[in-house]
Amino acid sequence: MTTRSDTTPHIIQIVGYKNTGKTTLTAALVGHFSSMGLKVAAIKHDGHDHFEMDQEGTDSYRFGEAGASAVVVMSEKRTAIMERQATKLEDMLSYLSGYDWIVVEGFKDASYPKFVMVREEKDLTLVNQLKGVVGIISWLPSEQFIERSTVSRDTWYSVHETEDIAKALLAMVESECRQNGKV
Repeated sequence: MTTRSDTTPHIIQIVGYKNTGKTTLTAALVGHFSSMGLKVAAIKHDGHDHFEMDQEGTDSYRFGEAGASAVVVMSEKRTAIMERQATKLEDMLSYLSGYDWIVVEGFKDASYPKFVMVREEKDLTLVNQLKGVVGIISWLPSEQFIERSTVSRDTWYSVHETEDIAKALLAMVESECRQNGKV
């Protein structure tokens, strides 16, 4: 697979209700793409604003506590930026424009292609509420799922088939590139 330095990154969202496996799937996709030599970024939405990246007792924590609006920690191999302000998803995607793939966990209302995580039958309501759904990742057996929805087998994946999900995403992108004459 070619890198995306000449174009924008491929973006896929992983959305669903709490405890449906979003983080697990996001990490699996990041792992699959990274193992192929692709440059991958992950973005996670925290709807409850509970997270704190810097830990008490560290210098970065002290700087934040002292009132710094942004704290940057840099080493030879890593850079971390903690800003005490909201950032629009589009602005962060623009910042990460040099990546091959961006896997976004959450941001249900964003208009990017998305997989919806379905743990229980009631979670299916989310599929019809969202725009850009390209697939459903389910904990339910496919027979039970497909009988009770308008979803075809082609867009349904088992939560346990992360490699197949990654391959399906790559195939979608390849098909899209062929249609646009970019292969």
